[in-house]
Amino acid sequence: MNEFLQRWLMLTLPLRMVWLLMLSLLLFALTWIVLLRPQQQMHEAQVRQLEQMLQQQQQRLKQLASLPAIDALQIEISQLQQPTKDAGNQQTLERIVAARGSQLEAWHPDSQPQQLQLRLIWPQFLPLFSELANTRLPVPQRFQLHAEQGVLNTQLWLESDDAE
Repeated sequence: MNEFLQRWLMLTLPLRMVWLLMLSLLLFALTWIVLLRPQQQMHEAQVRQLEQMLQQQQQRLKQLASLPAIDALQIEISQLQQPTKDAGNQQTLERIVAARGSQLEAWHPDSQPQQLQLRLIWPQFLPLFSELANTRLPVPQRFQLHAEQGVLNTQLWLESDDAE
């Protein structure tokens, strides 16, 4: 070690400065590799994770904003729980059949289950179900449709829920 120190002292001042500068740069590089680089990588990973969390939070806020307000849902629930029509205002099946007299093909009210056969065009088919829903009878659980020359041949079996 003494020999190395003696050689270093024999060097000129500019060469000694270059050696000290190189030694300090080497020490700085080692410090950066050993200590600072892992911290920088960990910081970058945390920043990426934070960005992902912010994106997830923004998505959740968008989903939450798209949902209706609790007050609106409660009002809708209370409206749905109220009876839409009184029992006296409900149409009977006979009235529906009489109103659709020109479309009626067959009606067997005494059979079990009751059977109703109509010839309808498609726009008349869906309102029929809403009319049947307003009767005292249940909406048909079974029905059969046949297309014949632009007309639907509709067969409905009206049975109560407890029928087998």
